[in-house]
Amino acid sequence: MRQESITAELIAAMVEQSPRRHRLRDSWTALRAPKTEAHDWALSFPFVETFRNLCEDSCPAKHNGIRIGTGGRPYAYLRCAEDELDRIREWLATIGEYVALRDCLALSFALDYERENGDPSKPQTDIGALRARAKPYGRGSTAANHAAANELAAACVDFLRSMPCYTAAEMIVPMPASSPSKPFNLPAVIAARVAEETGLRYTEAARTVRDREQLKNIPLDRKLQVLDGTIEIDVSSVRGKTVLLLDDLYQSGVSMNYVAMLLLDAGAAAVLGLAVEKTCRNDDNLGGGPS
Repeated sequence: MRQESITAELIAAMVEQSPRRHRLRDSWTALRAPKTEAHDWALSFPFVETFRNLCEDSCPAKHNGIRIGTGGRPYAYLRCAEDELDRIREWLATIGEYVALRDCLALSFALDYERENGDPSKPQTDIGALRARAKPYGRGSTAANHAAANELAAACVDFLRSMPCYTAAEMIVPMPASSPSKPFNLPAVIAARVAEETGLRYTEAARTVRDREQLKNIPLDRKLQVLDGTIEIDVSSVRGKTVLLLDDLYQSGVSMNYVAMLLLDAGAAAVLGLAVEKTCRNDDNLGGGPS
Protein backbone atom coordinates (compact mmCIF):
# COMPACT_ATOMS: atom_id res chain seq x y z
CA MET A 1 0.00 0.00 0.00
CA ARG A 2 1.37 3.38 -1.00
CA GLN A 3 2.11 5.82 1.78
CA GLU A 4 3.90 9.03 0.98
CA SER A 5 5.60 11.01 3.71
CA ILE A 6 3.55 13.80 5.30
CA THR A 7 4.83 17.29 6.04
CA ALA A 8 3.25 20.38 7.52
CA GLU A 9 3.40 21.94 4.06
CA LEU A 10 1.46 19.05 2.55
CA ILE A 11 -1.19 19.32 5.26
CA ALA A 12 -1.53 23.05 4.60
CA ALA A 13 -1.90 22.36 0.87
CA MET A 14 -4.36 19.53 1.53
CA VAL A 15 -6.94 21.82 3.11
CA GLU A 16 -7.01 23.98 -0.04
CA GLN A 17 -7.95 21.11 -2.33
CA SER A 18 -11.42 20.62 -3.76
CA PRO A 19 -13.30 18.36 -3.43
CA ARG A 20 -12.22 17.25 0.04
CA ARG A 21 -14.64 14.32 0.38
CA HIS A 22 -16.97 12.21 -1.72
CA ARG A 23 -19.44 9.41 -1.14
CA LEU A 24 -19.79 7.49 -4.37
CA ARG A 25 -23.44 6.59 -3.90
CA ASP A 26 -24.42 10.27 -3.84
CA SER A 27 -23.36 11.50 -7.25
CA TRP A 28 -20.74 9.50 -9.08
CA THR A 29 -20.71 6.87 -11.82
CA ALA A 30 -17.58 4.91 -10.99
CA LEU A 31 -18.12 2.08 -13.49
CA ARG A 32 -17.95 3.49 -17.01
CA ALA A 33 -19.15 1.54 -20.06
CA PRO A 34 -16.87 1.31 -23.13
CA LYS A 35 -17.19 4.16 -25.60
CA THR A 36 -16.71 1.73 -28.49
CA GLU A 37 -16.25 -2.00 -28.91
CA ALA A 38 -12.52 -1.36 -29.07
CA HIS A 39 -12.49 0.06 -25.53
CA ASP A 40 -12.68 -1.67 -22.15
CA TRP A 41 -14.91 -1.01 -19.19
CA ALA A 42 -13.28 1.48 -16.86
CA LEU A 43 -13.33 2.71 -13.29
CA SER A 44 -13.28 6.43 -12.53
CA PHE A 45 -12.98 8.19 -9.18
CA PRO A 46 -13.27 11.83 -8.04
CA PHE A 47 -9.72 12.13 -6.64
CA VAL A 48 -6.58 10.02 -6.39
CA GLU A 49 -6.12 10.20 -2.62
CA THR A 50 -7.71 7.18 -0.87
CA PHE A 51 -9.17 5.88 -4.15
CA ARG A 52 -5.80 4.86 -5.63
CA ASN A 53 -4.94 2.57 -2.74
CA LEU A 54 -8.55 1.45 -2.44
CA CYS A 55 -8.62 0.34 -6.08
CA GLU A 56 -5.13 -1.14 -6.18
CA ASP A 57 -5.56 -3.08 -2.93
CA SER A 58 -9.16 -4.29 -3.09
CA CYS A 59 -10.66 -4.09 -6.58
CA PRO A 60 -12.09 -7.60 -7.21
CA ALA A 61 -11.14 -7.66 -10.91
CA LYS A 62 -7.93 -7.19 -12.84
CA HIS A 63 -7.16 -3.74 -14.20
CA ASN A 64 -4.24 -1.96 -15.80
CA GLY A 65 -3.43 0.23 -12.81
CA ILE A 66 -4.52 3.69 -11.81
CA ARG A 67 -3.80 6.47 -14.27
CA ILE A 68 -4.44 10.18 -13.87
CA GLY A 69 -6.77 11.78 -16.36
CA THR A 70 -8.25 15.19 -17.06
CA GLY A 71 -8.58 17.36 -13.97
CA GLY A 72 -6.38 15.00 -11.96
CA ARG A 73 -9.07 12.35 -11.69
CA PRO A 74 -7.85 8.75 -11.48
CA TYR A 75 -9.13 5.98 -13.71
CA ALA A 76 -8.29 2.39 -14.58
CA TYR A 77 -9.25 0.16 -17.48
CA LEU A 78 -10.63 -3.18 -16.38
CA ARG A 79 -9.22 -6.45 -17.66
CA CYS A 80 -12.19 -8.67 -16.90
CA ALA A 81 -14.97 -10.56 -18.61
CA GLU A 82 -18.50 -9.18 -18.75
CA ASP A 83 -19.70 -11.74 -16.21
CA GLU A 84 -17.25 -10.31 -13.65
CA LEU A 85 -18.83 -6.85 -13.71
CA ASP A 86 -21.39 -7.77 -11.08
CA ARG A 87 -18.53 -8.30 -8.60
CA ILE A 88 -17.31 -4.80 -9.44
CA ARG A 89 -20.79 -3.38 -8.91
CA GLU A 90 -21.09 -5.09 -5.52
CA TRP A 91 -17.67 -3.76 -4.49
CA LEU A 92 -18.58 -0.23 -5.58
CA ALA A 93 -21.88 -0.45 -3.70
CA THR A 94 -19.99 -1.38 -0.52
CA ILE A 95 -17.36 1.34 -0.68
CA GLY A 96 -19.96 3.82 -1.91
CA GLU A 97 -21.79 3.71 1.43
CA TYR A 98 -18.93 5.50 3.20
CA VAL A 99 -17.44 8.99 2.90
CA ALA A 100 -14.05 8.89 1.19
CA LEU A 101 -11.74 11.64 2.44
CA ARG A 102 -9.06 13.44 0.48
CA ASP A 103 -5.95 13.85 2.60
CA CYS A 104 -2.39 12.58 3.11
CA LEU A 105 -3.18 9.19 4.68
CA ALA A 106 -2.90 5.92 2.78
CA LEU A 107 -6.65 5.42 3.21
CA SER A 108 -9.13 7.77 4.83
CA PHE A 109 -12.86 7.28 5.40
CA ALA A 110 -15.69 8.42 7.63
CA LEU A 111 -18.68 6.24 8.41
CA ASP A 112 -21.16 9.00 7.58
CA TYR A 113 -21.81 12.71 7.64
CA GLU A 114 -23.14 14.44 10.74
CA ARG A 115 -26.21 15.44 8.70
CA GLU A 116 -27.85 13.68 5.81
CA ASN A 117 -25.82 13.97 2.60
CA GLY A 118 -23.47 16.41 4.29
CA ASP A 119 -26.13 19.12 4.12
CA PRO A 120 -26.33 21.24 7.31
CA SER A 121 -30.00 22.01 6.65
CA LYS A 122 -31.00 18.34 6.83
CA PRO A 123 -31.64 16.08 9.86
CA GLN A 124 -28.87 14.29 11.72
CA THR A 125 -27.77 10.92 10.46
CA ASP A 126 -27.96 7.91 12.77
CA ILE A 127 -24.19 8.14 13.18
CA GLY A 128 -24.39 11.87 13.95
CA ALA A 129 -27.05 11.29 16.58
CA LEU A 130 -25.08 8.42 18.15
CA ARG A 131 -21.93 10.51 18.38
CA ALA A 132 -23.88 13.34 20.03
CA ARG A 133 -25.20 10.85 22.61
CA ALA A 134 -21.73 9.41 23.19
CA LYS A 135 -20.11 12.76 24.08
CA PRO A 136 -20.28 13.88 27.74
CA TYR A 137 -19.60 17.52 26.68
CA GLY A 138 -17.55 18.38 29.76
CA ARG A 139 -19.63 16.38 32.21
CA GLY A 140 -18.82 13.02 33.72
CA SER A 141 -19.46 10.11 31.39
CA THR A 142 -22.65 8.12 31.90
CA ALA A 143 -23.89 4.66 31.02
CA ALA A 144 -25.77 6.25 28.13
CA ASN A 145 -22.52 7.72 26.77
CA HIS A 146 -20.82 4.33 26.90
CA ALA A 147 -23.80 2.58 25.31
CA ALA A 148 -23.73 5.00 22.36
CA ALA A 149 -19.94 4.60 22.10
CA ASN A 150 -20.40 0.83 21.91
CA GLU A 151 -22.87 1.27 19.05
CA LEU A 152 -20.37 3.47 17.23
CA ALA A 153 -17.68 0.84 17.78
CA ALA A 154 -19.98 -1.80 16.29
CA ALA A 155 -20.46 0.39 13.20
CA CYS A 156 -16.66 0.75 12.91
CA VAL A 157 -16.28 -3.03 13.13
CA ASP A 158 -18.88 -3.47 10.37
CA PHE A 159 -16.92 -1.01 8.23
CA LEU A 160 -13.62 -2.82 8.78
CA ARG A 161 -15.15 -6.19 7.96
CA SER A 162 -16.68 -4.90 4.73
CA MET A 163 -13.57 -3.04 3.52
CA PRO A 164 -10.86 -5.61 2.74
CA CYS A 165 -8.21 -2.96 2.10
CA TYR A 166 -8.22 -2.19 5.83
CA THR A 167 -7.01 -5.70 6.68
CA ALA A 168 -3.50 -4.28 6.26
CA ALA A 169 -3.86 -2.59 9.67
CA GLU A 170 -1.86 -4.22 12.44
CA MET A 171 -2.81 -1.98 15.35
CA ILE A 172 -5.37 0.63 16.25
CA VAL A 173 -4.41 4.00 17.76
CA PRO A 174 -7.02 6.49 18.99
CA MET A 175 -6.63 10.18 18.40
CA PRO A 176 -5.30 11.68 21.62
CA ALA A 177 -7.50 13.99 23.68
CA SER A 178 -6.90 17.73 23.96
CA SER A 179 -5.78 17.24 27.58
CA PRO A 180 -3.75 14.39 29.09
CA SER A 181 -6.03 14.52 32.15
CA LYS A 182 -9.29 14.23 30.19
CA PRO A 183 -11.23 11.39 31.90
CA PHE A 184 -13.28 10.31 28.85
CA ASN A 185 -11.75 10.31 25.38
CA LEU A 186 -14.38 9.02 22.96
CA PRO A 187 -11.90 7.85 20.26
CA ALA A 188 -10.07 5.78 22.88
CA VAL A 189 -13.31 4.21 24.15
CA ILE A 190 -14.37 3.31 20.60
CA ALA A 191 -10.91 2.09 19.55
CA ALA A 192 -10.56 -0.18 22.59
CA ARG A 193 -13.90 -1.80 21.80
CA VAL A 194 -12.99 -2.20 18.12
CA ALA A 195 -9.74 -3.89 19.15
CA GLU A 196 -11.65 -6.38 21.29
CA GLU A 197 -13.92 -7.30 18.40
CA THR A 198 -11.32 -7.46 15.62
CA GLY A 199 -8.14 -8.66 17.30
CA LEU A 200 -6.23 -5.51 16.34
CA ARG A 201 -3.64 -4.52 18.91
CA TYR A 202 -4.81 -1.47 20.84
CA THR A 203 -2.19 1.05 21.85
CA GLU A 204 -2.26 4.70 22.88
CA ALA A 205 0.98 5.24 20.98
CA ALA A 206 0.01 8.87 20.31
CA ARG A 207 -0.16 10.70 23.64
CA THR A 208 -1.03 14.27 24.54
CA VAL A 209 1.77 15.65 26.72
CA ARG A 210 0.37 19.11 27.39
CA ASP A 211 -3.04 20.74 27.16
CA ARG A 212 -4.13 22.42 23.95
CA GLU A 213 -7.21 24.29 22.83
CA GLN A 214 -9.94 22.21 21.22
CA LEU A 215 -9.31 22.43 17.48
CA LYS A 216 -13.00 22.67 16.53
CA ASN A 217 -12.91 26.29 17.76
CA ILE A 218 -9.59 27.23 16.12
CA PRO A 219 -9.30 28.95 12.71
CA LEU A 220 -7.90 26.68 10.04
CA ASP A 221 -4.65 28.59 9.62
CA ARG A 222 -3.80 28.22 13.33
CA LYS A 223 -4.57 24.53 13.84
CA LEU A 224 -1.07 23.22 13.11
CA GLN A 225 0.40 25.87 15.38
CA VAL A 226 -1.90 24.81 18.22
CA LEU A 227 -1.06 21.12 17.72
CA ASP A 228 2.70 21.61 17.54
CA GLY A 229 4.53 20.07 20.48
CA THR A 230 1.44 18.77 22.27
CA ILE A 231 1.62 15.14 21.10
CA GLU A 232 4.36 12.52 21.40
CA ILE A 233 4.63 9.09 19.78
CA ASP A 234 5.82 5.85 21.36
CA VAL A 235 8.32 4.98 18.64
CA SER A 236 8.85 1.37 19.75
CA SER A 237 5.13 0.63 19.37
CA VAL A 238 4.69 1.81 15.79
CA ARG A 239 7.99 1.24 14.01
CA GLY A 240 7.37 -0.75 10.83
CA LYS A 241 3.65 -1.14 11.53
CA THR A 242 0.57 -0.22 9.52
CA VAL A 243 -1.54 1.83 11.91
CA LEU A 244 -5.29 2.34 11.95
CA LEU A 245 -5.82 5.83 13.37
CA LEU A 246 -9.34 6.33 14.72
CA ASP A 247 -11.13 9.57 15.55
CA ASP A 248 -14.73 10.35 16.35
CA LEU A 249 -14.88 13.58 14.31
CA TYR A 250 -13.27 14.67 11.03
CA GLN A 251 -13.61 18.35 10.24
CA SER A 252 -10.67 19.80 8.32
CA GLY A 253 -8.55 16.68 8.83
CA VAL A 254 -5.62 18.72 10.15
CA SER A 255 -5.43 16.96 13.52
CA MET A 256 -5.64 13.44 12.06
CA ASN A 257 -3.06 14.22 9.40
CA TYR A 258 -0.77 15.86 11.96
CA VAL A 259 -0.82 12.73 14.13
CA ALA A 260 -0.31 10.58 11.02
CA MET A 261 2.74 12.71 10.19
CA LEU A 262 4.17 12.05 13.66
CA LEU A 263 3.44 8.31 13.34
CA LEU A 264 5.24 8.14 10.00
CA ASP A 265 8.16 10.17 11.35
CA ALA A 266 8.36 7.62 14.17
CA GLY A 267 8.71 4.79 11.65
CA ALA A 268 5.16 3.60 10.96
CA ALA A 269 4.86 1.97 7.53
CA ALA A 270 1.46 3.48 6.70
CA VAL A 271 -1.48 5.16 8.40
CA LEU A 272 -5.09 4.26 7.59
CA GLY A 273 -7.65 6.73 8.86
CA LEU A 274 -11.16 6.04 10.08
CA ALA A 275 -13.44 8.73 11.47
CA VAL A 276 -16.88 8.09 12.88
CA GLU A 277 -18.44 11.32 11.64
CA LYS A 278 -17.60 13.84 8.94
CA THR A 279 -18.81 17.36 9.55
CA CYS A 280 -20.78 19.15 6.85
CA ARG A 281 -17.99 21.70 6.66
CA ASN A 282 -14.40 21.07 5.57
CA ASP A 283 -12.65 24.01 7.17
CA ASP A 284 -13.57 25.41 10.60
CA ASN A 285 -16.53 26.79 12.56
CA LEU A 286 -16.01 30.44 11.84
CA GLY A 287 -18.38 31.15 8.97
CA GLY A 288 -19.00 30.23 5.37
CA GLY A 289 -21.09 27.48 3.81
CA PRO A 290 -20.68 23.78 3.14
CA SER A 291 -18.06 22.66 0.64
